[in-house]
This record gives sequence, structure tokens and C-alpha cells, in this order.
Amino acid sequence: MALGGAFVTWAKVAAEDFAVIKGEIQHIEKTPGIRRGFCRECGTTLTYAALNEVEGQDWSADAWFSAVTLDDPSIAQPKAHVFVSHQQPWIKLDDGQPKFPEF
Repeated sequence: MALGGAFVTWAKVAAEDFAVIKGEIQHIEKTPGIRRGFCRECGTTLTYAALNEVEGQDWSADAWFSAVTLDDPSIAQPKAHVFVSHQQPWIKLDDGQPKFPEF
């Protein structure tokens, strides 16, 4: 698990539209082809990048980032719930969004 919370909201934009405007992202690639980015100063998780096809999906044209890092995280509207196979029994997802056991 990359993040220790019950929920993480990831957002994406076209990679060509993503830019870091302050600071520098430190990257780590523990899984070949999966690059995670974090803040060098505080360690906050910032980005996720699949450099190749992952389980039949090509995300190389997308820039994924943690929505909580936005100045206004409320602009990121959820479109689905993933990894619900890891959902805690006390969590009730009843917002009508699609649910997927894994990614």
C-alpha cells in the first residue's frame, strides 16, 4: 500500500497538460514500469505513472496525481471506486459510482 488511509482520491489529466510549478518531485520505481512521485521535503505522495500497459490498459498518456494536493481538492469528482476488495467492513459506498474489486 502506497498510502495508509481508507480512501485516496486520484485525479488525472493528459500528461502534456501536467506541470509542477513549485519544487521538484522525487520518483521511485519499486515495481518495473510503475513510477511513484513524492515530495522531497515532506514525503507526501504526489503522483503515479504507469510507463507501459498495465493489465490491458495504457495509461502512459495520463498524469495521475493525488487530488488532496490541489489547492481546491473538491473540484475532483469521483467517477468510480477501485480496490473495493480491500474495503473495510464499516465502509458503505452508496453514491451510485461503479465499483471494481481491483484496478
